[in-house]
Amino acid sequence: MQGNNNRHSSGIRRRAFTKIGGLSAFGALAGCTTARGQDESSNDSNKNSSSDTSTRITSAKRVSPRDFHEENYEITHTYRRNEALRVLLQDPKANKIARNWIGSFEAYAPLTNTLGTISVQGCPDYTANGSFDKGSWDITAKNRQTIYGLVDRRHNELVALQITDPMDIQWKEEYEKKNIRRGRVLYDQPEVKEYLKGKDWWPSIKVGESITAGEGLRHGNVTIVLFPAVGKDSMGIVSGFLDVSEDKPKFVDMYFVDDFVRYSTQDLAREIKPNNKSVLGKVPDVPKTKRPIKTANKGYHRFETLPDKNFTDAGWKIHWEPPETMGVKLEGQFRGQPVFSAMNGMAPTTFTGYDLPPRKGRNTLNWFFPEHKPKFNGHHIFWDIHSISFGGPGALAKVDYPKRRDHPKGFQFRTHYHTGAQGRSSIDFHSGVRFGPYNYNISYEFFEDGRFIPIWRRHGPGYVTESLYGYGQPEDYKGEENVVQQYISAQAFDVTPGTRDGVEVQYFDGDSWSKPAKEFYKEGEPGTKLRFTNPNGSQTIDLPMDRGMEAVVLKRKSDEIGPAKSQAMRADDLDVELDYYHPAQYVDGDQIQNERVILWLLLEASMDEVPHPAGATAYAALAELQLKGY
Repeated sequence: MQGNNNRHSSGIRRRAFTKIGGLSAFGALAGCTTARGQDESSNDSNKNSSSDTSTRITSAKRVSPRDFHEENYEITHTYRRNEALRVLLQDPKANKIARNWIGSFEAYAPLTNTLGTISVQGCPDYTANGSFDKGSWDITAKNRQTIYGLVDRRHNELVALQITDPMDIQWKEEYEKKNIRRGRVLYDQPEVKEYLKGKDWWPSIKVGESITAGEGLRHGNVTIVLFPAVGKDSMGIVSGFLDVSEDKPKFVDMYFVDDFVRYSTQDLAREIKPNNKSVLGKVPDVPKTKRPIKTANKGYHRFETLPDKNFTDAGWKIHWEPPETMGVKLEGQFRGQPVFSAMNGMAPTTFTGYDLPPRKGRNTLNWFFPEHKPKFNGHHIFWDIHSISFGGPGALAKVDYPKRRDHPKGFQFRTHYHTGAQGRSSIDFHSGVRFGPYNYNISYEFFEDGRFIPIWRRHGPGYVTESLYGYGQPEDYKGEENVVQQYISAQAFDVTPGTRDGVEVQYFDGDSWSKPAKEFYKEGEPGTKLRFTNPNGSQTIDLPMDRGMEAVVLKRKSDEIGPAKSQAMRADDLDVELDYYHPAQYVDGDQIQNERVILWLLLEASMDEVPHPAGATAYAALAELQLKGY
C-alpha cells in the first residue's frame, strides 16, 4: 500500500505512494446500513425522470444517527462514502473528467429513501503568479468542474447525475512581513529550490504556532509552512517545520509529499473501468437542496437557512452566538428547564496527532502527553481552534427532522470549521488544494424525547500522506506498529440539569452507583454511565460511556479553558492557551458535589480502524445525552 520512502539530506523525506485496486472491499458491509424513512446552480431541471423517481428524490431527507442501528451511522460515513464515489465514477462521462484532475475534493451525505448524495469537484491544472518580493500570489484553478450524483445505496446505481461546465476560479494569497520571512526560510533551502524548479507554486503560511507542537518543540515554538507545487500532470507539496521561538525563524525539517491524499478521486477514477454508456441526461439532475452542504461550485461554502439567535423547536429552546475566538456557543433548555448554560463557545478542541507510538492501553492523556506537559509524544500535533478568523465559517445550517417511524421530531444545528476559510471562502480547498488544513463538522442534534447527540466528523486528508512512515527512524522503518494519525474531539458542557446552581454527580461502573467527591477523569467502558442531577428537583442528564469515549468532570473555574462566564478565552490570553494541552490537566482535587461543574467529552476517531484513511473516507464520532425528569 505504501511505496517509496526516499530519505534526502538535511532530514528531508519524500513520500511517494502507489495505489491499490479493489477499493470496494468493504462495499458489502456498507450496503447493510439502512436509513428509513442553493448558492450555486447550473440547469437544475429534472430531465427524463419518471414521476416515481422524481418523488423519491424530492421527498428524500437528511438522516440522523437515530435512523441507524448501533454504529451504522459511523459505518455509513466511512464505507458508503467511498462506495458512492465509486458508483459515480463508473459513469463514463464523470470518469473522463475526474481522471484528468490533479486536485479534487469530495462531499457526501446519506439521505432517506435509501439514497446517498455525493459530489466531487476538482480541476486538471493550476497557475500561480507572484513572489516573496511582492508578498502576494494570484492563483487560478483551471477548468474547475463539479460532478453531482444521487446513489441508490441498495443497488449501487445512479438515480440522478449532473455535471457543471468548466470554469476558471481565481483567488489571491497575501502575506505580511512576518510570514514572508518564514516563507523565505523554507524557500532558501537548496533542495526546495530544486524541487520547485519549472513548477507553478505558491506559499500557504498559517499563523498557527499557538496550536501546533512538534519536532520536540512545545506549541508557541513551532509553525508549518507549505508550498503547493504544480508540475506537468501532478501536484505535490513542500511541507516545512520552523522553530519560531525567537524573532528570527529557524529551519527544522521538511518533507516532499507527492500525493495530497492517499485515495484521491482522480486515482480512483483511473483504476475504475467505466460503464459502456452514461446516464447523464437520462436521469434527473441533482436539485440544490439534495446536494451535500459543503459542495461549492465557485469555492465558497454553501450556506442554508440559519435560525434566529433564539428559537424553539421539538421542546427545546436554543440560544446561539457565532464563533469569536472559539466555536459556536450554544445555550439550551428543554421543556422550559435548563440543560446547559454554555457549550463549546470557549472550549472545543480537536487534537490531531501524527506518528504516535503504540497505545498499549493508555488513556489519551498518558498516550499523547506522558510527561503531563504540553510536549507531544509523536511527531506533531494540532490543538485546532474552531473560530471564524482561524477556521471559519462556523454555522452552516439548521436541518429539521420530521417525526418518522424510527425517531421523534428533532433538528440538527450544523457547524463547519476549516483552516483559512474565513467568511464564505474556502476556494483553494474546494478546488483540490487540500493538503494539511483541517475540515470538521461539529453538529448538535436535539429531539423531543429529550435526547441530545453531539456529533464530530472529520474529512481528510490532513498530514496522512506525510506521516505514513515513522520519523527519525532508519530508512527501512515501516512504522507498522506506530499510529499514523489519531483524532480526539474534546467538547465542553456547562451542565445545568434543571438548575443553574450546584449539581449532584454520580458514576455507574457497570455494577453500582457512586458519588465521586472530587474532580475526576474517566475512561468509558461498556455499561458505564455518568449522571448529573438537580439536588432539589427531578431533572437528570445521563451520559452512557460505551462508545469508546472519555470524560473529565471539573469544578467550574474562570482560569481554566472551558465555558465559564468570566474565563479567559482561548487565543485572547496566550499564556492560558500555551499552558493548555489536555482537559485532564485541570483535575486537581476540587470538590464537585453540589457545585457548578464542567463536563468535557473526549470523542475518539481512529484512522487505523477505517480502510481508506484519506480522501474517500470520513471519520465520525458521537455521544448521546439522555434527559429524564423534565
